[in-house]
Amino acid sequence: MQYVISGTIIVIVLALRFRSMRKTRPLNPDRLWIGPLLLALMALAAIVLHPPGALGLALGGFGLVVGGLIGWQRGRLIRIDRDPATGALSQTVSPAAMFLLVGIILIRFVARAYFAGNPTAAANGGMDEHTLMITDVALLFAVGLIGMTRIEMMLRARRILAALDAAG
Repeated sequence: MQYVISGTIIVIVLALRFRSMRKTRPLNPDRLWIGPLLLALMALAAIVLHPPGALGLALGGFGLVVGGLIGWQRGRLIRIDRDPATGALSQTVSPAAMFLLVGIILIRFVARAYFAGNPTAAANGGMDEHTLMITDVALLFAVGLIGMTRIEMMLRARRILAALDAAG
């Protein structure tokens, strides 16, 4: 029943997100660092509460790097425009970027369901060591993904502003 409720909530949230995806939203490049910083702090807290072993750290580092590489590509998929009249920047999220996130959520959901049945999980608050490792890797992957998405967007937005300011 827990999986049905979680799955239903995810489907509803994603349906609402897809509906609003094509809308153009304002973009402030100076605030793009706030979300990744908060996520990185949450990841740090999760890792400090349940420190991974050497394998967990290695896989977490790998997840961070892979997330960063995919995040850079995801950032390139997000369209950034500048209004010539006001000079304000806006962004339009690509459906490909959203499908990427849906895939990540599904992989994490399946992995967690697969490893959650381990009887040794009670010692770690209901999650076995494999689930904790997968959760840590997924969390660090998300830090890399979102962090590099925002860095790519910030750099591109600043180049757009600089190019148009130099031309005008």
